Amino acid sequence: MKIQMPFRPSIVLALLLVGMVVNALSLFLFVQIDHVVHSDLYRYGLQFNYEWAGQYWTYSWLIIGSLTISVIATGISALSVAYARTHRASLGLVCYLFLVAGIAATILSALLFTRIDYIVHNDLYRYGLQFSYEWASKYWTYAGLLLGLIGLASATTAVSTALIFLGAQTIVTIDRTKLISSILISTGVTALTLSIVYTSSILAFMGLGLIFWGAIFTYIRGEEYSKRILLDATTLSTLSTLNQAIQKLDYKGKTTYLPPRYFADPETVRAYVPKHNNGELPTPEQTQKQEPQLILGNPDGILLEPPGTQLLKLLEKALGTSFVRIDLKYLEQKLPKTFIEDLEISRNLQIESENNKIRVTIEDSIYYNLHRETRKLPGIYNTLGCPLSSALACALAKATGKPITIENQQIDEETKSIIIEYRVLEEGQAEQ
Repeated sequence: MKIQMPFRPSIVLALLLVGMVVNALSLFLFVQIDHVVHSDLYRYGLQFNYEWAGQYWTYSWLIIGSLTISVIATGISALSVAYARTHRASLGLVCYLFLVAGIAATILSALLFTRIDYIVHNDLYRYGLQFSYEWASKYWTYAGLLLGLIGLASATTAVSTALIFLGAQTIVTIDRTKLISSILISTGVTALTLSIVYTSSILAFMGLGLIFWGAIFTYIRGEEYSKRILLDATTLSTLSTLNQAIQKLDYKGKTTYLPPRYFADPETVRAYVPKHNNGELPTPEQTQKQEPQLILGNPDGILLEPPGTQLLKLLEKALGTSFVRIDLKYLEQKLPKTFIEDLEISRNLQIESENNKIRVTIEDSIYYNLHRETRKLPGIYNTLGCPLSSALACALAKATGKPITIENQQIDEETKSIIIEYRVLEEGQAEQ
């Protein structure tokens, strides 16, 4: 089964920022190594000569340039991700090019440092340098830290690139943590193998660092989510039973989601279905008096727990607050992140409000198939809606403090989007 892997911009942005900071630290460490070569080593017999200094300066400037390019490229990529997160824009080819350039520049700096290391531990001994653990231990410490940071920067940028790429592709369901750990470990093993072949301590350090981070990712486990087919199979039967009950009781009025002020408990949200078309809504006093009852007698109707109640509670838990404590503007700002990043319910969510109408567009949701199947249950679809549209109606009723009705529901087959239009009833309308 193929699915769309959700794009998590906050994770990608964090990884890119870590990569940028690590590259900057690598640049600082190389400056310290340069200070050791051009200061400390002269106290241990090193004689200056343009033959070795020319090569050393060339590699030094190339390393500084590579690390600087990597910092700039990673920074631009981070800004692109931040822009996409704020404006919901797709990442273009330019972002990929900067990410690849950052990885290439970082790896190039590690390869160039191998030449610096060769000059220090081979060429300089021909120009009077005397080996001593005093300068060598300092040099080795800086070199080890530098290579470790370069390996970490390469890994974070590579993982960021992979997450962005996978977030824009339709792929087979995979475990992302296992994928990342496999990439890091396999790359680390390759680096260790090459270090044996070429007798390079630099590659050995990089390989050990990559294997270390791969092992950490191996033990990272996120929350497990059910497949869409399981969601449909376990929910449709309940909705079908509810649909039969509503049709058997012959309740034909338009469903209205009542806000908490209609009930004794402020966290309660119920859906009211009148007996007849154009039936009037009960008053808060009437619902509070008859709240424990399923069928109301004054006015005639039924008071149901909506199918989206449990999803509503999950949204409130993820948001960290009850929708009673927020307003519609706050809901418009925070709910998309909850849908896209926290719970991964959909690829995108847009809420647009104008006057007393609210339009919600949900793109590529895990509830898409369930919503489409619910259309075959007119007693539910035309009254309560599917669990997704029902949960949103509950959220709007609690946030606005006013009755909510589902005016229209549409499906865009091409983009796999669900478009739901709600209407907010004012006091005069609610009493009619």
